[in-house]
Amino acid sequence: MIKQKATVIATDGDTVWLDAERQSTCSQCQAKKGCGTGMLENHVGKRFSRISVEKHAEDVVVGQQVQLGIPEESLLQGAMMMYIIPLVFMFLSAAVAQLLGFGEALEIVAGISGLAIGFYWVHLRFKQSKTGLQAKIVEE
Repeated sequence: MIKQKATVIATDGDTVWLDAERQSTCSQCQAKKGCGTGMLENHVGKRFSRISVEKHAEDVVVGQQVQLGIPEESLLQGAMMMYIIPLVFMFLSAAVAQLLGFGEALEIVAGISGLAIGFYWVHLRFKQSKTGLQAKIVEE
């Protein structure tokens, strides 16, 4: 389980709204003084993500610090779907266009269309299986 500290900023009905600080590895890096990412992080400052979580039996109050958790398997599956599946759609559609003897321009269009269809399919898939990738409050 991957855990992250977050602060409760609001509750309404069955939903708890949290602010979680975005973490980067710049603070542990040896080259942070000469790195563009490290300098940008110092310039922009700390950034927060607003996350909504289902409210369970536990009572939480605004301002309370909680631990948010997401299973590693869910995160890896989500990353695979987001990055690999659209590329597979792109390569398959471009290969089919090539096998059908279309010109290079149509192969490119077919590849871009396949990429867009892949992203749309992943979007629909994530909408259907919301609970698998949902973060949960694991500790108060």
